[in-house]
Amino acid sequence: MARAKICVIIPAYNEEKVIQFSLVALKRIIDRKNIYVVCDGSTDKTADLARQKSVNVMTLRKNIGKSSALKKLILTRKLTKRYQYILFSDADSLLDKNFLKEIKKFLRKKPALILGTIDSQKKGLVSAFRTYEYALGHFVYKKAQNIMGLVTVAPGCASIYRNDVLEKINFNNKTVTEDFDFTIQIHHKNLGKIIYVPKAVSCTQDPLTIYDYWRQILRWYTGTWQNIFLHRLYKPTSKFNLEIYFLMLDNLIIISALSLIFIRPILFLQCILFMSITIILISSLIALIQKKLWITFYAPLFPIFYAINIFAYIYSFFRTIIWRNELFIWNKVRRYSS
Repeated sequence: MARAKICVIIPAYNEEKVIQFSLVALKRIIDRKNIYVVCDGSTDKTADLARQKSVNVMTLRKNIGKSSALKKLILTRKLTKRYQYILFSDADSLLDKNFLKEIKKFLRKKPALILGTIDSQKKGLVSAFRTYEYALGHFVYKKAQNIMGLVTVAPGCASIYRNDVLEKINFNNKTVTEDFDFTIQIHHKNLGKIIYVPKAVSCTQDPLTIYDYWRQILRWYTGTWQNIFLHRLYKPTSKFNLEIYFLMLDNLIIISALSLIFIRPILFLQCILFMSITIILISSLIALIQKKLWITFYAPLFPIFYAINIFAYIYSFFRTIIWRNELFIWNKVRRYSS
């Protein structure tokens, strides 16, 4: 049986507020028969709303977690046998109308994985900070990693995998950041090239409150530490592992600066002032370059998020040590209507 080119799969758990918006955006760029939703034990109207959009819907009675739900869908519907590439998206993400057009330019190279750019839906303080973070992360770090062939994380809402790669990936690892886990496996198993495409944009929801931001960043950092221990990334045995060391430097530098409060309080205050001014200046520059001047209004508050990140980074480390083998299920933040 000849394989079709691309399908899209969306894992969903209680996504009734956003699922229809995501599917409407998807149906603009791909035929509905190639869109699959796996409803992972949802207790709301997610499955019914997805069916109203005439896409393929698979419902699981029991909530088994995102990675396991993806595996169940792929195996049950035999997607790797029917499609050459499989795009992972999220229920809260809106793919740009040119997303697949940009991705398809690189399919002839037959990469293991292609990833797009994440952008924020304009929604207040948290989205302003995320806009700044995504711009810095994608247009500086991701571009550099792409050149070096060391892309560290393919976002779960905007990544397209070659079919045989998914057949070789282990979906059973106990981690809450399956996107990081899958990317590491591709590197460690030498499954092929990973390509970053800046013009393939996926617009995703951000937390509305500081509390929800804390919950989300805590989950991300917990997943990061889980993968570091699981794949032994702390061993400097490969270029990829060394890249992880480099990415950890930002937080380690800030932690070192914070420790000065116990040694040299005056120097500590000087460091905090210097870092705050630097963050504000960089965010203002990014706002000008990307023509998103609205984020400059929130820029003076961005250092607060760095403080939250550091506390989450440290707390998640100890949390992972204590509950290292515990399986965390979804634990996503609250959704809101787009």
